Formats: sequence, C-alpha cells, structure tokens
Amino acid sequence: MQSVTTQSRLNFSSLSPLARCGCGTGTGTGLPSVNVSAASSGQVSGCNQGGVFSDPLKTVGNLPAGSGSLTGSICEDLPTSFLGGSVGYPNSRCSSAGYELLDNNEGPGSVEEEEIKVKLKFFFLNPMEKYFLTRKIPWKLCLQILKAVIVTAQLWAFADYRYAHTSYYTNQAITMDHLFIKDWDQAREIQGAATGKLALYRQSDLYKFVDFAISGWASVEKNSFGPFFRNSSLGFCVEHYRAGNITRDLLFSLDTQLVERCIYLQKEQWTKLNSSQDWLRGENFTVPWQALERLYLNFSLTSTSLRSFGPDPGPDCFKFMTQITFDNTDHDGQISISLDVKSARIQCSSHTDRIPRSTYSQLIMFHNTLVIILCSSSLILCLRSLLRAELLKYEAELFLERIYGLTLTSSEKLDFLNLWYIAICVNDCLIIAGSAIKLLLELKTTGEDYWDMCSLMLGSGNFLVWFGLLRYLGFFKTYNVLILTMKGAVPNLCRFMVCAAMLYTGFVFAGWSVLGPHHSKFASFMSTSECLFSLINGDDMYATFDLIHFHESPSVWVYSRVYLYTFIGLFIYLVLSLFISIIMDTYEVVKICYNHGFPQSRLEYFFSSADVDSPSGLCSGKSSLEGLCSIIRRAWNFSNHDGYEELD
Repeated sequence: MQSVTTQSRLNFSSLSPLARCGCGTGTGTGLPSVNVSAASSGQVSGCNQGGVFSDPLKTVGNLPAGSGSLTGSICEDLPTSFLGGSVGYPNSRCSSAGYELLDNNEGPGSVEEEEIKVKLKFFFLNPMEKYFLTRKIPWKLCLQILKAVIVTAQLWAFADYRYAHTSYYTNQAITMDHLFIKDWDQAREIQGAATGKLALYRQSDLYKFVDFAISGWASVEKNSFGPFFRNSSLGFCVEHYRAGNITRDLLFSLDTQLVERCIYLQKEQWTKLNSSQDWLRGENFTVPWQALERLYLNFSLTSTSLRSFGPDPGPDCFKFMTQITFDNTDHDGQISISLDVKSARIQCSSHTDRIPRSTYSQLIMFHNTLVIILCSSSLILCLRSLLRAELLKYEAELFLERIYGLTLTSSEKLDFLNLWYIAICVNDCLIIAGSAIKLLLELKTTGEDYWDMCSLMLGSGNFLVWFGLLRYLGFFKTYNVLILTMKGAVPNLCRFMVCAAMLYTGFVFAGWSVLGPHHSKFASFMSTSECLFSLINGDDMYATFDLIHFHESPSVWVYSRVYLYTFIGLFIYLVLSLFISIIMDTYEVVKICYNHGFPQSRLEYFFSSADVDSPSGLCSGKSSLEGLCSIIRRAWNFSNHDGYEELD
C-alpha cells in the first residue's frame, strides 16, 4: 500500500481515476508517494517527472497548487480498488467515524473493471499462452495445421489431373495444326522459338491453303490417328468493308462499315469439288481482296479419350470448335494465319459396359468431402472468434467511455480485428467453392469447363493456408523478429513504392513511345514494363542493348543508350538500395525493442494490472448472443440514465 503525507489537505476528486495505474512496467503498481507541501508549490516527486503521475492514457495533468481537503475522515490506507486491486478485501473499507463504505460495484476498481481487464488480457494472449494458462486444447491451431496437410494433399492430386487434362488439349491443338495447316513447321511448337510469322503473300497461296484445310477436314475421320468425328459443316466467312476500290491513279472509294458473308460446305458436296475456287464460283461468292479484313474457316469436331482425366475410370468425350483465321487488318501485303481451338468436355452418349468406381476414386471423393467439412468448421470457428472480438471491443469501449470518458482510437480498434482470421475465412471460402466445383468435374455432372476456375480457387486458397501458418511461427522469438520486421516495414515500403512507381511509369511511357517502333521488347505498354522489370533483376541486358542499331536511326540509338543506362543505374543502385535499407532499419528497431521492451499502448497499460495466472474467472460463460444483449442493455442504460442510480 502507498501512503499519503497529510501535512496539507489534498483533494483527490480532481484526479482522473486512471491515475491509479501508476507508472510501472505494466504490473499494476499503485499510486506513488506524494509530498503535499511540494505539490502545493508545484514540485511533486513521482516516477514521471513531467507530471504527478505517469499516465499513458493522458487523463491526468499536473497537480494544481493548493488542493482542497479529503472528503470525510482521513484513512491511512487507500482502497485497494483505487490501486488496481479487487473489491472485497479488508482494506476496501475505510471509515473512522463508524461508517462502512459500500462495495464498489461500478467505476474504478470495481468488479466490472477487473472483469474487463481480465478479458482484455486473456484476449491478447497467443494460443500457446492460453493453453498453458487454461490447459484447454487450442482447437483452431490444431485445425489449421490439419487443414494445411489435407488441403495440400487435395491440391497435389488435382494438379496431376489438371496437368494431364491441359496436356491433352495442347496435344490435340498441335495435331490439328498438322492436319489443317499447310507446310506446318514443328519448330513453331516450341514456345519462344525463333521462327518468323506464319503468313501468306499471294492469292494463289491462300487458295492452296484453303484447299489443304478442306481436304484435311473431309478426310479427318479416316486419315487421322485419333478418333475425330465431324460435328458440323465447314464454314467459309469473309469480313470486309462494305465498299472499297483503288485504281492505279490511287483514286479510291471506301465505305468503312464492316460486313460479313459466309457459305457452308457439307460433306456430300466435297466429293463433287475440284478446288476451293470452283466451290466459290459455284456459290457465286467473290472475295473483295482490296477491302478484305479477315477470312475464317470454321468447323467442329468431336473426340473421345480412353485415358481417364480424373478419379472416374471411364472415358471422356470432348468437342473441339476450330477456327482458322486469315488476318489482313494491317493491310501491309501479308495475311497472317492462326488456328484457334476451343475445347469443351461433353457428356458421352452411352457406355456399353459401365466401369465400376475404383477404391482410389472413392477415396478421392471422400477426401473432397473431408476438405469441405474441415474448411466449414474452420470458417465457423474463425467467424465466431471475430464476433467475440467485436463484442469485447464494444464492451471495453463502452466501459472506458462510461467510466473514464475515453474513446478508443482507430488503431486501437483495429487491434481487436485479427487479420489472420480474415485471411483464414477467405481461404476457407475459396477452398470450399473450389472443392465443390472439383466434385462436379470429377463426377462429370456438368458439361461446363470449370477447370481454370477450380484451379484459381484451390491454388489461391492453398497459398493463403500456408501464408496463415506464419502466424504460428510468430510464437517463437527468432521467427517473430522476421514477421514483425515485415509487418513494421509495410507502411514505409508502400509509401516508397508509390514514389518509385511514378518514376517507373514515366520510364515505361518514354520507352514505349520512343523505342517501341524500333525494338520488339518495347512494342506495347505491357511488354515495355516487363522488359524494364527484367532489367532491374539483371536479366537479358545485352540483348536489350543490341537490338537497336545505329544505322537505322542514330538519334534513337543515342537515346536508347542514355535511357537504358539511366534506368539501370537509377533503379539497381539507388531504388533497390533504398528499398533494402527501409527493411533493415525496421529490423534494427525490432531488435532494439526485443532487448529493451516494446512500448505499451493505452489498452495494454489499462489491462496490465489484471491477474490471469489462475484459470478461474477467465471465461464468463456467456454465449456471443448473451454478450451482445448485455452490451446493448448497458449502452441503452448509459445513454438514458439521469445521473442517479437506484439502490436495491
């Protein structure tokens, strides 16, 4: 107990109740010794030399000179509730005139305040500290670790099936290139191969090309290795300007409205045709070469794969909508060629011998169901924790405003919002939706191609699952230093990245506009940005310099050298160094705080005196709904009370 020197009479009613917190290191030390005579002259001895008491809540000013008297008889010992103790101890009653003070059920030092403190202190403990205190199993921690293992195993199996599925589509597209593209070069099948544009330059070559494609379409069922079947007629479509004519004197008439005309070839007509030119003449169909924009060859094929692309051992049926495009939109004397295939899985008509599901197939289905159950349980637990945190925030906010007239700041309110739980809720929703789509695909109950959507959901969800496990590494000091460094450096890094992004955008636009016509890597805005980002990482520097030649444009060549040297020097030697220095400064600050202690916030200082060493009284036993009703009732009473309290 602290004692008060009573050479002069001191009025404690002018002090804030939170002055009882003292100025210790968060252990709930009481009121410091005060020399009243010194206080009357403006000199007060205490642990905080800036005022009478150390007060992180900033509710106490300097003690005014010439304080009044202490109401009632002077007690040698102040109530324990004023010092941060509990009500009900012998020193909580103070009367020299035969009167006994009532129990303090509300206000500073009350049972309500102690309950709030215990709840707050227990809330900000990590799961391991809560376990050692209460000996209750941290179910959310165990569930997250189990979920990470189960979800990763699910994604592993799905990735194998997805790769086989995508590889099948890619191989079918290559097969169609060989069947329908005349003089196809296998070097074009290698991604990034140094091959020129596939293009035509003469009308006669185009007719030969169309003849080859029509011949391949007509004989695909008998001549191909795969089980391909024609599913439609072959369409020949021309997109051109409505009117266009150019004379030798460069006189032209042009109507820029685009029109499209199509003719269709049935299988029966093919046997009667000698060439595509005969077919066009027979249909009275002419190609306006001077006004031509695009030519299309459209047809559809179906196929069956005897290889399983999922746990279902049965065959899969597919539909390939194929389009060969002859693009003349540049009107530069060459028509580029491309073959595009849109693949879709369709329902097979029937199976003569139904293949029974294997044990592995049933295990995969059970695995998907287990993932949905685990993620649903995790989602419910995290949502419940978020709700309880919000209820505790409102309860603490209401108490501090009602008793001390304090309002929580935005940063203090955000302390109650656990962003790790938000990330867990997001990944749970993604994995549940992705697993449901995966079940539909593997059971073949949908004809839509949702493979990419399923991949995005499962992949993003699995990433967030493993990212969320960083939270549990933070329970160990060595790993927590790194996590706190990343967390502390993010605000400064974001501000720095805004400045760097403006500079980077300026370089992108300058390179695109000046070097784009002369350099393939600067041909578009995105390719320019990707090229500059590669240069920052030291990739492909010489080729970027070498692709611009002096004899083509001396001024552009000089500009490219100044531009590239300036960008590389600025971003590699300056921007990246500043980026690293921001992280290292934050790391040094975190290390210092680990050695000398982290600064306490107002909330931490408030609940630091709470005693949670014993598991009793940590939980109120109230459900979230009861807690919400209690907060609403207290808020209503606080907003409608008239300043008087009726005694029972």
